[in-house]
Amino acid sequence: LCAVRYTGVAGAAFRQEQHRRTLPPGQEDTVTMTVTYSEYQPHVGDQDALKLTVAGAVQETGQVLAKELLVRLHTPELTLTLLGPAVVGQEVPIQVVFQNPLPKALTGATLRMEGAGISCPKPVSL
Repeated sequence: LCAVRYTGVAGAAFRQEQHRRTLPPGQEDTVTMTVTYSEYQPHVGDQDALKLTVAGAVQETGQVLAKELLVRLHTPELTLTLLGPAVVGQEVPIQVVFQNPLPKALTGATLRMEGAGISCPKPVSL
């Protein structure tokens, strides 16, 4: 498991596991891997993804199988709600909701709204 930058460049692997299985004919097996935020957080940036590479070898034949999975990390959305009627030339109150999905507090955040008719957007510290 490694982080992949938005440019496609992969970082060093930060987690590796090895499993051996014996499978009877026609059977399948599942290996589950849980990756916590605290484990991958030091390795990823704002627009990064996680790349999981799995390789398997059949001991009897020497055949090698491989598969990659790219997992995009989604940023949470802002929810915007008008709290009154939008009338040209008048202020309109807007509610902005952001839910922090991380297991730690976010600090130093600012909110800046831009759009048609907003002549001088002022950042709001949160």
